[in-house]
Amino acid sequence: MTRLGHCALICSLLTALAGVPGSLAWAQIAEPLPLPETTEAGEPPPSADEQISPDDMSLGEIPIVETMELSPDTAKRAIDVYILVKEKYQDADLERYDSLQDFVDQNAEGKAFEADIKAAGFNSVNDWNLAITTVGFAYTGVIDDQSGDIKLQIEEIRADTELAQDMKDRMAASLNAMIPSENNRKVIQDLVNDPAFAEKLKQLDTEEE
Repeated sequence: MTRLGHCALICSLLTALAGVPGSLAWAQIAEPLPLPETTEAGEPPPSADEQISPDDMSLGEIPIVETMELSPDTAKRAIDVYILVKEKYQDADLERYDSLQDFVDQNAEGKAFEADIKAAGFNSVNDWNLAITTVGFAYTGVIDDQSGDIKLQIEEIRADTELAQDMKDRMAASLNAMIPSENNRKVIQDLVNDPAFAEKLKQLDTEEE
């Protein structure tokens, strides 16, 4: 697989997995522009790999994925805040901002948003975003475990002789972060089994309106 292919893989996995918390967990993933069906000469267009040389890819284009070790209390608070934010700020156009902190700093509703986050016991909006992102990965790991596939992709990246070591390390780290720890998996599994939180967790799995 080419370097571009590996980056596309990571982005697609991030879209599928980190997309659980909706637009609130920002992984900066650029969507590729649609390719025309044919060229002016009536021939099929070049593939994405042909259009963009692997040598043009940079370390900064590989998303950095961070997670944390959850406690039951942190997970519960993160989920409750997610539901609150989803309802209270649904018209705030959050996806327009590069980060939650930018929303706090630049939007009139930002300070109220930050106050809601801190009232739930999080030190900052970024702390809550880290927690709900981790919850999203762990929940996905419980209901649709992709750990085996991710580990295979990490092995393939490690064995790729065309990739620079720093890119291998960044890609592998990003992919590895998507695999929930045993602790996080247990925390979320217990919440899945808890009638008070089972329905709340299902809201993480809904499509954005």
